[in-house]
Formats: sequence, C-alpha cells, structure tokens
Amino acid sequence: MSRLIRRAVRGTNRRGDRGSMAVEFVIAVPAFALLMLMVAAGGQWINASGDVGAAARDAARAASLARQIGDAQSIAQQVAQADLNGLCPGGAAASVQPIGGDFTTAQEIQVTVSCPVNLSAFQAIGFRAAETFTDSATVPLDPFVDRGN
Repeated sequence: MSRLIRRAVRGTNRRGDRGSMAVEFVIAVPAFALLMLMVAAGGQWINASGDVGAAARDAARAASLARQIGDAQSIAQQVAQADLNGLCPGGAAASVQPIGGDFTTAQEIQVTVSCPVNLSAFQAIGFRAAETFTDSATVPLDPFVDRGN
C-alpha cells in the first residue's frame, strides 16, 4: 500500500510529462512576441494618423486667416511642417483649396496634409517600410479679413 500512496503523492505519469514545459515555452514566446510587435505597430499607426489629422486642422485654421491664396498656402505648409517635424523624414506637404469659388469669394478653405512615415521597424510583420498618411480639414474663412472682394 505504501507504494501506491507514494505514486499518488508524486503523480501518476511523471515520465510522460517530462519536457512539455519547454515545448510550451518554445511555442508561446514567439507568438507573444509577434502579438507585442503587432500592438506596437498598431499604436504607431494610430499615432501617426492622429498627428497628421491634427496638423491638417492646425494648418487649415492658420490658412483661414490669410489675405491671399499664396499666403494661405505658405502658412499651411509652415504649420504642417512645424506640427510634423519629427514624424515626417522627408517633410510634410500641405495643399490649400478654396471651396465655393476663388479665394476672394469662397466661404471655406480645405487643407490636405500628407506625411511619409518610416515603418521599417515593423516590416517583419507585414508592414511596408514607409506609408504616406494623408488627412484633410475644412474650416470657414474668417469673414472679417479683407481678401480684396
């Protein structure tokens, strides 16, 4: 009887379970590392998208105060570049489009900002090395600014 009790205390199938923890570890660690990389890549993607959207809104607000279309374009470019300084290695691009006529008679202005972002750290999990993020913002033109109309 003592042999039966000792076997119950030690476990019934000790030799068959030997090495299973190592196999589980070898399978689980790479899967967990891949999951963490995907979470990090998704976070960087969302952050870049939000930063470009914020830069488009800031550039549109600043451009809406300009008196001429050329000034609006250069102000939008400067604001977008300042907002995305560390994110876009090649520089941000901003384009200004009056909505509802030319710049002197338009009621709104739309600014589109584009930014190429380096994602090469996540190329191993299927992302391209660089992705261009683009966003637009439309704001009303300031009615109290004289635009020569």
